[in-house]
Amino acid sequence: MAKKWAPVVVTLAVLVAVVLGATVGREALLESGAAAVESSAPVGESGEAVSGDAVESDASEQSTGAEAPAVSDALWLADHDATVYTDLGEPMLLSVIADGRPLVINFWATWCPYCVDEMPDLQELYAEYADRVSFAFVDAADGKRERVEDAVAWLEEQGLADLPAYYDTSFEAQTSLGIYSYPTTVIVAADGEILTISPGRIDKESMRGALEYVVAGAGAQTETNTQTETNTQTETNVQTETNTQTEGSVG
Repeated sequence: MAKKWAPVVVTLAVLVAVVLGATVGREALLESGAAAVESSAPVGESGEAVSGDAVESDASEQSTGAEAPAVSDALWLADHDATVYTDLGEPMLLSVIADGRPLVINFWATWCPYCVDEMPDLQELYAEYADRVSFAFVDAADGKRERVEDAVAWLEEQGLADLPAYYDTSFEAQTSLGIYSYPTTVIVAADGEILTISPGRIDKESMRGALEYVVAGAGAQTETNTQTETNTQTETNVQTETNTQTEGSVG
């Protein structure tokens, strides 16, 4: 499967570089490991990266303290799966949210200006692709700077209550995926391969192109699986008929 997705990843990495500006693509993660993720500093209220003394004083509220995903031939959601929560406190695994489809995970917070700015674009993309792509808008609800109830109220006030929002109250998802700044968008293929982990505001039209690409890949995979099942069933039927014919001849 990794070989099948190799050309997809290369093309998608180039495309998403335009989408999100400061992109950390799958290939970049594989080449530079922890350095690729550590280069993304926590963001302050202005949306700019926090550095120097500001990190020491404010990182406890903004940085996840996560470690970069392990470097391997491919990055898989199964190896970095995590539990997030609904506004009612119900646990949900990211893999369950994906449900066998491509998955877009957007890490955000109400106090992040770029997160707020990109939300209407993401809402439009969600409305357009929700029947083919799974989405998870994962809020950084640490219980201090961001509370679940406050985020829920904000979504309602902004007319965004239709978005599938989840809450990373223990920062498990951010730690597992090595998220260091907001917003960060993760794109996962239908087979569970993590294609990009990309900090920065999205560009709507380029993101739409990326989604079209992963949807096409998911469709091709579905056709392959269907053909495989058909071939297997045909072989089974032929073998059954042959066995029946053989038994009849012997009798």
